[in-house]
Amino acid sequence: MLPTSWEIATLACKLLFYFGAASAVGGSLCLQLYNDGSRSTVQSNIRYITLGAFVGFQGVLFNFLVQIGLVVDIGFFGMFDWRMASIFMDTQLGDTTFFRMAGFVIIFSACLFYSQRIRNLNRPPKQKFYKLLNIINLFAFLLIIFSFRFSGHISVLSPIAKVAIALHFFSFTAWIGSLYPLYKLTFGRDLDFMHRSMKKFGNNAMVVVLVLIIAGVLMCFELFHSLSELFTTAYGQALLVKLTLVLVIFVIAALNKLKLTPGLHNEGGVLALRNSIRIESVVALFILIVTSYFSTIVGPVDHSM
Repeated sequence: MLPTSWEIATLACKLLFYFGAASAVGGSLCLQLYNDGSRSTVQSNIRYITLGAFVGFQGVLFNFLVQIGLVVDIGFFGMFDWRMASIFMDTQLGDTTFFRMAGFVIIFSACLFYSQRIRNLNRPPKQKFYKLLNIINLFAFLLIIFSFRFSGHISVLSPIAKVAIALHFFSFTAWIGSLYPLYKLTFGRDLDFMHRSMKKFGNNAMVVVLVLIIAGVLMCFELFHSLSELFTTAYGQALLVKLTLVLVIFVIAALNKLKLTPGLHNEGGVLALRNSIRIESVVALFILIVTSYFSTIVGPVDHSM
C-alpha cells in the first residue's frame, strides 16, 4: 500500500526533527571535544547547531499540524483547525510537541546569544567559554529525550526499553551529528590537530557503537516476540534494512579509524578521509529515512501478549 500524503508529510517532519536533534548533540560535542579554537571553526559549529535547532523546531511544529490535518481530513487548511488543536494539546501528542519545541527554543536562543558574544570578542575565546552553552544544550536535549515517554508506541514500553531508546537516540545523534563538523575540520591546515581529533573521535565512537548495540538488542527484545517476526512482519523487514545500513556505516567508521586516520600526513590522506565522511553522511541520511519510514508508515508489531 502506497503511503498517503499525510504519512509522507509526517515522515518529512520526523526527518527534520532527527536532523535538529543530531546537529544539537553532534555540534555541541564537537564544540567541546574537537575544537581547534579558531573563530571560524567555532562560528561554523554554532551556526550548525542554530540551524539544526531551527529546522528541528519547524519539524516538530509541522508534525503537530499534520496530525491535526490527518484527523480533520478536509485538506491542507484542516491543519489549522483551532478546535482540534486545543484538543490535541491535552493529549500525549501535545506533551511530546511541547517538550521538543521547548528544547529546540532553548538551544536556538542560547546559540544566538553566544554567537553574538563571540562576534564582540577581540580574540577567540578559550575552551571554558563554551562550558555553559554545552550545559544548556545538554539540558535542552534532555527535554527532547524526555518527550519520548509520551511518543506513540514508545509510551507503552517498559522502563528498560525506554532507557534503551533514549541511549540509542543519544548515541546515534551524537555520531551522525558530528559528521558535518568533522568534515569541516578536513579543510583545516593543521594536520596534527586533525589527526588527533579524528583519532579521539574514533576512540569515542567505539563506546558509541557499544551503546548502540546494547540498546538495540534491548529494544528488539521489547519490540519482537520472536526472531521470526524480523522476517515475517513489515516492521521487522524495515528494521533489517536499517540494520544493514548500520552495518555499512560501522564498516566505514572502522575504515576511517584503522586506515584513513593514520594516513593523515598529506593532502591525499585528507582527501580520502573527506570523501569517506561524505559517504558516511549519505548512509546516515538513508538510515534516518528508513527509521522515519518504519516508525511512521509501517509501525511496530503488536505489543500485546
